[in-house]
Amino acid sequence: MQSFPRFPMPAPAQPSNEQLPNEPPPTVYRPCAAGALGRVGVAVASFVLVCSVLRMVAVPAGGSAIGGKLETWQAHAREYDTVFLGSSHVLRAFVPAEFDRVSGEFGRPTRSFNFGLQAVHLLEQRHLLGAILDAHPRLARVFFEYQWLTPQIDPENAFNARTLYWHDPATTLLAAERALHWGRELGDGLTYAADPARQHSIFDVAMRLVPGGACMAEEHLAHGLTERLMIGRGKDVLKGLLGRAHGESERSLANNGYVSLEEDAALLAARGEARNAYSARRERFLANQEAYARDVDTLDAAQQSFGDGEWVNAELVRVDDFELVAQIAREVRARGVEFVLVILPSQSANRPFEERLSEELGALVLRYNLPERYPQLYDPAKRFDSGHLSHEGALYFSSILARDYAGQSTVGDDAGESPGESKPIGEVTQ
Repeated sequence: MQSFPRFPMPAPAQPSNEQLPNEPPPTVYRPCAAGALGRVGVAVASFVLVCSVLRMVAVPAGGSAIGGKLETWQAHAREYDTVFLGSSHVLRAFVPAEFDRVSGEFGRPTRSFNFGLQAVHLLEQRHLLGAILDAHPRLARVFFEYQWLTPQIDPENAFNARTLYWHDPATTLLAAERALHWGRELGDGLTYAADPARQHSIFDVAMRLVPGGACMAEEHLAHGLTERLMIGRGKDVLKGLLGRAHGESERSLANNGYVSLEEDAALLAARGEARNAYSARRERFLANQEAYARDVDTLDAAQQSFGDGEWVNAELVRVDDFELVAQIAREVRARGVEFVLVILPSQSANRPFEERLSEELGALVLRYNLPERYPQLYDPAKRFDSGHLSHEGALYFSSILARDYAGQSTVGDDAGESPGESKPIGEVTQ
């Protein structure tokens, strides 16, 4: 076998500490505090800029129903002068076309929009009200459904899109402040409803040692941070980049925001779901007429009554927060918009608090949770279920709302009365 000649290998050089002539000393980088802070500042600013751009690109948050309604309002707000903001009780009870027709008959022409949403929170209403007025600063009036405040976020809805979207910085701080306020006011009476799925978590056990108001405030702050960081908004950003609207936008415009329960039930039936959640509620209501009549009698007689447990988490502590409602009313009036507070024909009442609203709010308060004064609103024939009006009932309610608003606001203007001292107006005959 042929082999290659071996070449001599140089011996490895021994390390030496001697410095070669004219060689500069090695440079050791030692960052200064200002430079390090500057780099951190650039990183944070870049992150904030990216989040801001994504927020501008994304379609409105909150899910298809809320996002669709916001999109509709932003595109058509200037076509309206009146908006009714509230929960599903408003969504199913306020028919803009009927309200506008009757208002015109009383010499107050209006163009109204139904901004009712299912299971809306009082602080969420305030957030939405800001968006409504930002899109249409010259709005003439806002009908605002009265709601009690639940200082705690419902554990079943924690950190979902519907709960996160309204936690902008201002609303988050206000929510935390009200939770701490009611913690001081109620003490041990403000109990914290734990999430059953987390009741054995070490973190949840530790939270039980913290006062209820502080726990609730911490939850709001956590939601606010999550909302600011755009966590879970990828789908909204993608829709915005693709120019796609929410699926409910077109439907929100069809009847100026109004959707009856009969319409929703028929829609599901047409899709092959003849037996659906709406039809089941209707059947349950028809089968329990005696219980419904007893609840109405209790509402009529009691100073305080709570009969809406079927529609909310009854474990959450509810408070009638006059200061918060008064603050919302002041914020609306400060923008040159009339504020009208409406108590819908629900099955709950707090008569002393309602009297305080009428006397001290400084705005028109219309109360419809009075079966003796408005018996037709509690007639089973005008109800779809125990908590919501049927389409027939909605037409009736919209007509008397228009009449009461026209008559009571005229009384206040002509007689020099404050808006909260308006006189009751009788039933509208049909």
